[in-house]
Amino acid sequence: MNYQLMKESEQELQKSFLQYCDHVLTTWQYVAKCIGNGVFSQEDITKLNSFEDESNHFEVQIMDECIWTISKNQPYANHLRYIIAILNSIKDLERMADMANNTTSFFAHHEVSNEFRKIIITAVKSAIVVMNKVFKSLHINPALESYQIWQNANNVFRKEYKLILMQISNVIKKHTAKQIVDLFQGVILIIKHVERLVDHINNITENFMFIKQSNFFLDKQKP
Repeated sequence: MNYQLMKESEQELQKSFLQYCDHVLTTWQYVAKCIGNGVFSQEDITKLNSFEDESNHFEVQIMDECIWTISKNQPYANHLRYIIAILNSIKDLERMADMANNTTSFFAHHEVSNEFRKIIITAVKSAIVVMNKVFKSLHINPALESYQIWQNANNVFRKEYKLILMQISNVIKKHTAKQIVDLFQGVILIIKHVERLVDHINNITENFMFIKQSNFFLDKQKP
């Protein structure tokens, strides 16, 4: 295996992957802006649908790059773990993009009260803070630093998330049973999307920890 060629392939993969990270962050920032404005115009929906199409393109493109790198360079050890980490991580990014699309669809088809909307935007912005910190770190920091940044950001997010759930509980008490059935399920779905966003970010940081520590996932399962 030509080491220099392998490193160049890794750099190209990293560039594509980080562009995908930035794309998902931009998508959610745009969703947050629309929620904050209280309206998803047809132009917004069209733009967010195009973001989803771009996400799918990123996923396929990076997967193809990984397959080509394996067939061309026959990587081993850390190089192969790097490719595995990228392949696993783009699945998380794709799901994060899907969640943005689902959130757009919900707001496009439902009237959401200001009380619920304010709660949702608070939750989304809280998750975006975590996403932004981790993705910025992946641009410049090794795996361990990015993982630690996620842990610190996640601790803050979990405290905010508990308060958000309490706010939802208080708002529910003001609604009728029919309103809860029609709207509450959708609101909860989005709030769970937000929680899963942070979980997917965790998965990505752990995938990169795997590159440097091949036993990372095995050690994590130990009591």
